[in-house]
Amino acid sequence: MEADMKVDVSGSTMPIRLMQPDGATSPSPGLILCHHREGVDEFTVDAGRRLAAGGFVVAIPNMYHRRPAEETWEKSRKTMSDTNVVADLRATADLLARQPSVRADALGIVGHCMGGRSAFLGAAVMPQMKAAVVLYGGGIFKTEGEGMPAPITLIRDIQAPILGLYGDHDHVVPLDEIDRLIVALKEHHIQHDFHVYQDAGHAFQDYSRPKMYLRDTSEDAWRRMFEFLKMTLRDRDTH
Repeated sequence: MEADMKVDVSGSTMPIRLMQPDGATSPSPGLILCHHREGVDEFTVDAGRRLAAGGFVVAIPNMYHRRPAEETWEKSRKTMSDTNVVADLRATADLLARQPSVRADALGIVGHCMGGRSAFLGAAVMPQMKAAVVLYGGGIFKTEGEGMPAPITLIRDIQAPILGLYGDHDHVVPLDEIDRLIVALKEHHIQHDFHVYQDAGHAFQDYSRPKMYLRDTSEDAWRRMFEFLKMTLRDRDTH
């Protein structure tokens, strides 16, 4: 079951696609799915449906809501700021936690590419997140917009275990950046599981990019993701 919802974020109306797992008889863990730079497109919606089919209530916020609807994603992407991203993610988390179908004690965050960076940032600023999945998210060591430091500087505030899934031939996120991120997580004693796929580039899960999509790699990443989310969210003790 899917529903289009809206929340107010500092005077701007943000659409959120809410997806419920079929046949659930008790509250389910909730996930924020952060869209990639192309916005809430077919790929992101399909990813949300797959997560919902796996037993999660999924909320997909449209973080381009401050921009004209007819604007291209290329222009919208250039206007992104972490201050706004944080406001959007907090509003989405609040909406999720209010749903009777959601276990408010079992919230996580997932994202691809730009959304992977957003997922890392969300885990840092929202202590209620119990899991974070970062799929080939780069730019974690850089600031975006004004008013907030680079996400990596907030790493000490992360309380959620983090699953990182990357490719060793990623032209957006080089191996040394991934290595630096793993070192930082170790230094701050943050539970993490990072896997770097051999001969995989950026956006290996995105079937809308035939030259980048790797079916076997993508399916293995889905397997790892569901195992991680089951362990961190679905199997959490509710007592």
